[in-house]
Amino acid sequence: MVLKWVITAVIFVVAYAVYRIIVEAILRTAKKLKRPISMPNTMKTIIGVLIFLIALMVVLDFWGKSFTALAASLGISGIVIGLALQEPLSNLISGMFLLLSGTIKEGDTVNIADYSGTVRAINVNHTIIETFDGKKVMIPNRTVWSSSLMNYWPSTKRRIDLDIGISYDSDMKKAVEVLNRCLNEVELVEKDPAPTVVFAGFGDSSINFQVKFWVRRENYFDAQMELAIKIKEEFDKEGIEIPFPQMDVHMKS
Repeated sequence: MVLKWVITAVIFVVAYAVYRIIVEAILRTAKKLKRPISMPNTMKTIIGVLIFLIALMVVLDFWGKSFTALAASLGISGIVIGLALQEPLSNLISGMFLLLSGTIKEGDTVNIADYSGTVRAINVNHTIIETFDGKKVMIPNRTVWSSSLMNYWPSTKRRIDLDIGISYDSDMKKAVEVLNRCLNEVELVEKDPAPTVVFAGFGDSSINFQVKFWVRRENYFDAQMELAIKIKEEFDKEGIEIPFPQMDVHMKS
């Protein structure tokens, strides 16, 4: 009996060694071919699950058992174990659906279950997200699969809507001309699709416009900063005022 347990342990140790060899071989080959794997952590999870299942079947066969016979022999205990495994199995199946459907991938910037961040891995039970402030969140795969999901970057470009107000004393036509000129002169602002300036209404203290422009992912913050600085400089040159909220108070004598 002791020998059987020793052999069982050896089988799982060998399975782990095979897992490491396969993963390292894949990573080395991808590096030599200069074709980086897009989802390395998820790939490791899939290979690990497959090898574990193979090792488990080998162990059961070595002990003279089968899945069917094992389930039948458990009886009532099997029902209890099945209920206990219901959540992990649901997460496992949901994780497989996520991988097969390509709903999310490593590196995607998403919002799931009120958490926003970058997907780092899709594991057996959880999807791991690194939030924008550096926290690590593990969301059950079943929650990911059944929740509304927002992908912030489904493509390489994304539109930004920048709100700008000018004072009622400023020239509206000149302000629109300046805004269009700034959009054309800032290189980080994509010209296809073309940026636009839209009238957004007469506010309490300002005439409001909305500048709509597209940027590439790597330029998301730099483009906004550069455009904002450019608009402020050009408005100052042209004498166009960006007002602060004002309120007129009339005192009864």
